[in-house]
Amino acid sequence: MKNSAEGFSGKLLGGAKKYCASTAAAVFLVSLLISIVVQIFTGNFYTTYNILTFTRQVSFTIIVAFGQTLVLLLGGIDLSVASIAGFCSMTVAMLSTQTSLNPFLCVLIALAAGTFLGLINGAIICGLKLTPFIVTLATGSLYKGIVYVVTKGNPITGVPSEITQIGQGSLFKFLPYPTILMLILFLILTFVLKYLPFGRHIFAIGGNEIASKIVGIRTNKTKMIVYALSGFFAGFAGILMVLRLGASQVNVGENWVMPSITAAILGGTSMSGGVGSIAGTIAGGLLMGVISFSIGLTNISSYWEEIVTGGVVIIAVAIDAIRRQKKGN
Repeated sequence: MKNSAEGFSGKLLGGAKKYCASTAAAVFLVSLLISIVVQIFTGNFYTTYNILTFTRQVSFTIIVAFGQTLVLLLGGIDLSVASIAGFCSMTVAMLSTQTSLNPFLCVLIALAAGTFLGLINGAIICGLKLTPFIVTLATGSLYKGIVYVVTKGNPITGVPSEITQIGQGSLFKFLPYPTILMLILFLILTFVLKYLPFGRHIFAIGGNEIASKIVGIRTNKTKMIVYALSGFFAGFAGILMVLRLGASQVNVGENWVMPSITAAILGGTSMSGGVGSIAGTIAGGLLMGVISFSIGLTNISSYWEEIVTGGVVIIAVAIDAIRRQKKGN
């Protein structure tokens, strides 16, 4: 039975990788083309400072998108990632400034909190058989409310320099530490999805949950772990943002929900589940980042960013719909 489950999910994984490879490459080329055009007109995109700023900035969204990708591969969605990021940013800031705990221990506790909040999402979805959209929308509001009640909307400053260096520093003054951490997570997730049964089970459940149960995959357990991981990644990004700013603000991560979903879809992940890749998510995240960064460099009003982002979201959803239609045919 175990061999059957791995064989079934292995075939789905192989097909998903083949399908997404071209999508990720195309999205990456579009990002590269946009950056070249901006460089020609402004001469500022490919400066050392801007590249460092860009890579650091885009890493936060991509890390959140990693967790969102795993959830989408199941056929679910997580609308609570922004609130979890805010909760974890508050936690690490409060613990590191208002207690005598080791700052690095504070980071670990905040990460555990994010993972637990994600696990709560999974437990409610699996235990009560509720729609992920409704559950994560509700828990997101709950988690965000807790942050506002505890902080009363005030920032928490004075985060110790021992840990802020992680968010503010860079390797050889060129590669930001958040980017390095993002790449490490990328390698780990790629390995998990490609070589471990857990990764293959995620694709199998997203492809056909009923068939997955028949071949012996523990679907509820897998779902709960995936939502816990989504909470972990959202919390990780929120903590990194605190380490970047040296302070926690109530609006940390509030704009990460749609970009995280859009990055995954643009990179080839289907909203219906079963198809997607982590490499594609990076490509999608880079495109979103290039668009946002280019608007700033060309001195276009920041209001246009919302319009462009909304347009990209519609395009991404339309592309996903076309994929599903072709799959149906």
